[in-house]
Amino acid sequence: MRYSLFALLVCFLIGCGDSSDCPNPQDCPDLEETVDLAELRQEIAIHLTNNLILPAYQDLSEKSVALNQAATTFSADATDENLSNLKTAHQALWYCWQKTSLFYFGPIVNNGLRAGINTYPTDPDKIEANILTGTYQLGSLGNQDAEGLPALDYLLNNEDGITPLGEFTQERLDYISTLTTAIFEQVQNVEADWNNGSFKDNFTGTNTTGTDVGSAMGLIVNGIDLHFQRFVRDGKIAIPAGLRSAGIPRPFAVEALYGKYSTSLLLSSLNAYKDYFNGKSIIRNDGPCILEYLRKIDQPVLADQIDNHFTILIDKVELLDASIAQQIEIDNEALIEVFRSMQDLIAIFKSDMASVMGISITNQDNDGD
Repeated sequence: MRYSLFALLVCFLIGCGDSSDCPNPQDCPDLEETVDLAELRQEIAIHLTNNLILPAYQDLSEKSVALNQAATTFSADATDENLSNLKTAHQALWYCWQKTSLFYFGPIVNNGLRAGINTYPTDPDKIEANILTGTYQLGSLGNQDAEGLPALDYLLNNEDGITPLGEFTQERLDYISTLTTAIFEQVQNVEADWNNGSFKDNFTGTNTTGTDVGSAMGLIVNGIDLHFQRFVRDGKIAIPAGLRSAGIPRPFAVEALYGKYSTSLLLSSLNAYKDYFNGKSIIRNDGPCILEYLRKIDQPVLADQIDNHFTILIDKVELLDASIAQQIEIDNEALIEVFRSMQDLIAIFKSDMASVMGISITNQDNDGD
């Protein structure tokens, strides 16, 4: 009897040991599901890194080179053709930024890339003072609204869209070249951090396959929540429409104010988000994605809801005027409808999606939900 009890005790201890000792995974469905989800989370991080993030930064890097070269050419020979080429390069980089900025974690945050290249509204008075005095410090907190893509928008496009060549003094040309060089250097630094730093290895490694705040999936979901509400909803729509500015519309606070293509920049951002959720890369190498993960954890309705909400939102934005500033003057209620659709998505991100994925939202931004 004593030996039988001992044998039972040994069997009990073995049975209650580490679940990884289960000899037949098919007999341990809970273990099999846990391992599969961890592997899927890692596969998503690897796919996003290799097929969305790194190609996006490579494209951004190449376009920053093209912008800097176009500025150098225009500075040496200020012709209408070279000005047109410079505007085209500037616009191309701005569109590319929309497909890169949504990966809001790691090197992009650590290097302050957003503040350096896309702080808007820009400050024309500060820009003119910088050009006049020649004394300024790019990259400083006090100069962020006088540099980057929005500052170039002001310098290259006046309010009627035509900038006479005679306005491009040598001092003005020098400032343009300084701005494009700074953009190029900042982009190169972030791309180098992604390719050569330790973040990529940690992000795609086996030690960050959980759902805690520091995990790859935790960074992805928190990055989506923060970037979408603060820089897409508020920056592109809510603040200009008066919904985050004491009820007073601020059409001058839109992106691409002078170039008048703020709506297409917004569309580029939203389409990039839709691809992000669906794992569609700019090189069309599709792979594991967030919506697939939701379906894997038995949330197909939620996955379809997110995808459909993006389609509805994009359809509403496509009806807007090419310039959001102009849309405010024509019919601000249309922008408020876009805002409401964005609110719906944010509520899904913060509540439903984060909850079923077991991820804590660390962003404390007041989103009005």
